[in-house]
Amino acid sequence: MSSNQRLTSSTLLLTLTKDPDDTRQISFQPGQYAAISTKMHGRPTAARCFSIVSSPTEQDMLQFSMRTRGHFTHALTNLKEGDEVKVRGPFGGFVFDAERDKNTVMLIGGIGITPIISMLRFATYTNLANKFSLIYSCQTQDDVPFAKQLIKLEEQNHNLRVMFVFGEGPTDKFASQKVEIGRVDPEILDHVTAGKYDEKTFFICGPPPFMKGMTKILRAKGAPKRNIITEAFGQGHSRQTGKIRSWPTNMYIITAAGILFGSFIIMIGDLLKTLPLSSIFDTTNINRLETLKNSRQVDLDNLVNGLPEVTNDAPATHAVNKAIQEYNDTLNTKSGSTSRQQTITPKSTTTTKPKPVPKCTTTQSGVTTCV
Repeated sequence: MSSNQRLTSSTLLLTLTKDPDDTRQISFQPGQYAAISTKMHGRPTAARCFSIVSSPTEQDMLQFSMRTRGHFTHALTNLKEGDEVKVRGPFGGFVFDAERDKNTVMLIGGIGITPIISMLRFATYTNLANKFSLIYSCQTQDDVPFAKQLIKLEEQNHNLRVMFVFGEGPTDKFASQKVEIGRVDPEILDHVTAGKYDEKTFFICGPPPFMKGMTKILRAKGAPKRNIITEAFGQGHSRQTGKIRSWPTNMYIITAAGILFGSFIIMIGDLLKTLPLSSIFDTTNINRLETLKNSRQVDLDNLVNGLPEVTNDAPATHAVNKAIQEYNDTLNTKSGSTSRQQTITPKSTTTTKPKPVPKCTTTQSGVTTCV
């Protein structure tokens, strides 16, 4: 760990540096997150996922930011320089694509700004020509994480426009910035997009109610669903839509399917051990099995009949047919050779009488006698 810094009264910025002996490259896409863990009271903690704030171009460090509202995040505030922090990842599909997202509108609430900082840093540091409009909603002007960073990025990147929307209170600290009071409403979106909703890519990140409200407005305005990429922050039914699936989700699904399948196999084995053989081979059961077999046969026939025909012009088909022909020719050659040998062999002039077939009888005691 390099440093931990308070951005606001409830927001922490954690800066990590690589182990000098680790030569691997820090590789991730702007907007992704990673799982981090440390030690608490000498014991390893569970891993927690946080968005990566730094840009992929910043190979000398890795930054995360989070609200300090739980035991784990409070523990991070007590980290000291030199403490070890383990990082696993990256994960997530809430990513910026420079080829796809030429004109982007970012609708952000609260701590949802963290993945956006990574995207904007990357675009600014690499001098991308992509255009960005950021609408950042916070409760008050005193609780705006990365406020100075956003103002600086807007000064460095002429393709970036930032609007702050505060729910209440004064706005004097942002006198030189574009500020609105209230909520992000359709009127603000119309102004930022110029009504061209079908030409923009929309990134929405923040608390679930905020994300749901923004998505509803965009859909009502005609924004294509494929152009709306979301990631919910906070408690509740979070939902992420993007072009990349997070591999932990897939692994959880595969693991659950494996457990269910294994449980099914064990249950069947226990049933076979428990049920008496008479019930298994009961005539009724056999009839049911026969009916099931016939039904499956019909399904199998329908499946086979529905398969697309394979053209004989395919190279693989020619190769198989040639191999079969060569095999048949070999068999015919061997068969013809045997026939000629049998034809050439002279018949024996000696007549051999067939041996008499012995007659056998068995007594009641089990003794068999043949004559």
